[in-house]
Amino acid sequence: MDGHPTVAIRVWVDVDAGIADLVLRLNEIPGVRTLASCQGTLGEGGSEPYGPYVMARWEPDALPRLTPDFDIEFLGECWGYLHPRQGTRKTAPPL
Repeated sequence: MDGHPTVAIRVWVDVDAGIADLVLRLNEIPGVRTLASCQGTLGEGGSEPYGPYVMARWEPDALPRLTPDFDIEFLGECWGYLHPRQGTRKTAPPL
């Protein structure tokens, strides 16, 4: 970071239809910012199918909102891949 103050704004972004609701809900959780996402390729064939994910960063106090419904692949202290858990709802936890 260059030290400039920031402001959260909404922007238009193209997101895979199969994970769009999840990205919208995650962006409503205070302290969470989504960075990238994919609905995955399970059921589409291919040599290396993978499940849905959202890459995100979060403030430490937002982590308890994420852990019940996501397996988290940490890439750093407060960011990583969020993988919806099997057998849980496909949307983010309610606000």
